[in-house]
Amino acid sequence: MTPNWPPLDLHAQVDTGIDPASLLDLRAVIFAASRSLEESERALARQPSDLLTIWGVGVHPGLKSALESYTSTEFRTLLDRSGYVGEIGLDGKVPSRLPRQREVFASILGELQAYPRLTSIHSYAATAEVVEELTRTPIVGAILHWWLGDAETTQQAVDLGAFFSINAASVRRSDLLDVIPMDRLLLETDHPDGNRYGSRPRQPGGITDVEVALARHHGIKPADVRLKVWENLARLVTMTNVGALLPPRVAAILTAARQAQ
Repeated sequence: MTPNWPPLDLHAQVDTGIDPASLLDLRAVIFAASRSLEESERALARQPSDLLTIWGVGVHPGLKSALESYTSTEFRTLLDRSGYVGEIGLDGKVPSRLPRQREVFASILGELQAYPRLTSIHSYAATAEVVEELTRTPIVGAILHWWLGDAETTQQAVDLGAFFSINAASVRRSDLLDVIPMDRLLLETDHPDGNRYGSRPRQPGGITDVEVALARHHGIKPADVRLKVWENLARLVTMTNVGALLPPRVAAILTAARQAQ
């Protein structure tokens, strides 16, 4: 792979207690999703010690305690400290919780209309419902992570301006890759779940197998995939105007990606 562009992972679960040197040793730019506002607070307290990691503000829809403890006031306060929101969304595994999930998701989308961020959205067993909410409250910066929607729902999301972060599991859906434009693609591991069947070492930032699969599907080189996702992220950062909230080293890479376009 090209040495000029580090691996880019738009969604991974990372222990907030990890040593900064261990994260840097991964030699990848990692967007680390949080599952609750409490975890988000711990994650953001690490700044600015993590030079290549962007910690998110999140309320995981599948985590009952995160939903119950959510307040828009606390979310808004944390939002000022990060250019990344993740993960949020809807999860259809427990239908009885969908009303509260919708309430929290709608509240967060309302905040993001006023203060756009790079936003990683969970949609397991609720892809149509997520698109419905995004249609009702559209935002700039939506990134549908580990997307499993059908072709029609995917096209609706594309029409709404959404981006898609693809991992080792979702890259096997060639039907979706035919619908998602290349300029809307980003990469993720969703470590430790999304890369459990990927190539070793299975760690945040380990997206080489996804690059190879996408390159094969589109008939291009893996190095071209890596450059393209950096260009896509650079454009999305410009659209959301969150460059000043990213680590300086990451901002410098994005500047270079813009110049490469």
